[in-house]
Amino acid sequence: MNSELQKLTLAGKITPTDAEKLSKLEPGSACKHKSWGLGRVSEWDLLGDRIIIDFETKTGHPMKLGFAAETLTPLDATHILSRRVTDLPTLQKMAKEKPTEIVELALRSNGNAIFLDDLEKMLNGKIVTTDYKKWWDAAKKELKTARHIVVPTKRVDAMVLRSQDSKPSEQMLKTILGCRDLKGKIQGLAAIVKDIDLFEDPANELQPVFKDISDMVKKSRHLQLKESLNLLLHRDELATNVKATLPEGLLSLPELIREAKPQALAENVNTIPVGLLGRFYRSFPIAFPEGAWVKECLAHLTRTSGRAVSEIASVLDENDQLDVLADFLRKSVRNRTLSTELLIWICKERKGLGESVFDMDFGNAVLGALEDDHQAGGPKKTARLADAFADDKTLVGEMVADADEEELRNLAKRIMGTLVFDELTRRSLMGKIIKARPEMEKIMDEKTTARQDDSLIVSWESLERKKTELDDIVAVQIPANKQEIQIARAEGDLRENGGYKSAREHQAVLQRLQSKYERELRHARGTDFADSDTSRVGIGTIVEIEDLATHTKETYTVLGAWDSDPDKNIMAYLSESAKAMIGKKPGEEATLPTDTTEGSRKVKVLKVSAYVKA
Repeated sequence: MNSELQKLTLAGKITPTDAEKLSKLEPGSACKHKSWGLGRVSEWDLLGDRIIIDFETKTGHPMKLGFAAETLTPLDATHILSRRVTDLPTLQKMAKEKPTEIVELALRSNGNAIFLDDLEKMLNGKIVTTDYKKWWDAAKKELKTARHIVVPTKRVDAMVLRSQDSKPSEQMLKTILGCRDLKGKIQGLAAIVKDIDLFEDPANELQPVFKDISDMVKKSRHLQLKESLNLLLHRDELATNVKATLPEGLLSLPELIREAKPQALAENVNTIPVGLLGRFYRSFPIAFPEGAWVKECLAHLTRTSGRAVSEIASVLDENDQLDVLADFLRKSVRNRTLSTELLIWICKERKGLGESVFDMDFGNAVLGALEDDHQAGGPKKTARLADAFADDKTLVGEMVADADEEELRNLAKRIMGTLVFDELTRRSLMGKIIKARPEMEKIMDEKTTARQDDSLIVSWESLERKKTELDDIVAVQIPANKQEIQIARAEGDLRENGGYKSAREHQAVLQRLQSKYERELRHARGTDFADSDTSRVGIGTIVEIEDLATHTKETYTVLGAWDSDPDKNIMAYLSESAKAMIGKKPGEEATLPTDTTEGSRKVKVLKVSAYVKA
């Protein structure tokens, strides 16, 4: 102890404890105050009961001896903060020329571990005088070669200085095997993955880690399902990357999935990193009995977020269950049970796995979801869906390209009347529809109204015929196509497999047809055309007309939507010619479209009679 401090102690001016503390605060030493920050002791004035401190924020600050002993924390001369106030220029030069050394000094000064935010507070503005973010980005590149310093991938994890007494790989193994919690194991695996090249024979060196992880998950899986899933996923991913064979008897990912409750499993999927979702869902065919895994995958489509949707679809596709996915999506669109994320996925996959349901029903489902969210008020849950629907330059046009005119009229009127979009957006959507279907420009006319009854009137015969055609598609053509895909897939090298490509293209055609037929049949209303009104042209009537230019007479029969037969002069009531005549009484004139250069012709209705089935 300093002799002057001893005298003050003997004289009772200061306590022995304060004297011991003050002996570490001699002039030239560094200290820290909780309010005033770092400082350097510039001089002692023991007779005047004070010491003078040059703080970074204020210089020449006097403090009474007792107060200084109580509030100042002395810093070791080798500590980076001590050197910051005693030898700042040297540290600044080190940070500029040797960033690895300054980082290592910070780590040694903090017990060999430091969080990145704390490092920034220590260096920024004083030691690093340039833009700190740019400096840190450059420092990280240099630190990649310094294997004794572990830079975390997340700011919530600490940067660590490894001991150089043993191999880094041995230290990593010791660290992960010593962890007694699942989160620590996951962090340990992440560190191993980051520096896997430090292992000479990772496939064998990591065997104890694989077994240790299995043992811990076996004990914790019921209470910590989220961590257990993530740990096994990371373990299996690492094993695959290093081409390691897992020892027999270890708990497998499919076993864990099979044991978990379905609801808990779905809820925890959102915690799985995106890069591991594919591995998670590819375990389902192994985890569940044949057929049951498909049901589990489909259940997840409505429970999980959008991150999982494409992976589930890919797994179903890889296992030739795309027809099952298409059926599920069609029913969900019809029942309006698709989540916002699924609707967005279909928008993105409209030329891929979602093609079979990208139609007018889907468009109405999107509008329904947007309107429900709008009416609910509060924070919008469908903002991304609204953007996907309204901002995509080609989406709406592709949707309506092959749509039935009446369905399109109803969709257009719904768009023009919805409160979900502002006036400018509504007109933009209508512009896209008209660009794809120019004949629909009349929808913009406020006087144009959609038909209130959107059912299709068809004959019983055509209805049964349509049902038979649908049954053939579902029961014969789709299974046969599925078998073609499986045979072609077994030949390998799908990129050069023309048979596989052709079968997949035919699959898309069949699924579109199935969707179209099902939609039409839902709206179909069978009739035998009995008791038709013969006072004017209508459905189920025979009309005799005279061409006013040539005075030739013709007879046509107006029947259901699927009854057209030009050879027998039978026209569907939805045809343009039928529309022009429907409602006309004998003696009234109508303008019929033609294929000639004139584009139309004038006719006069002479007679209307009832259609009688032969």
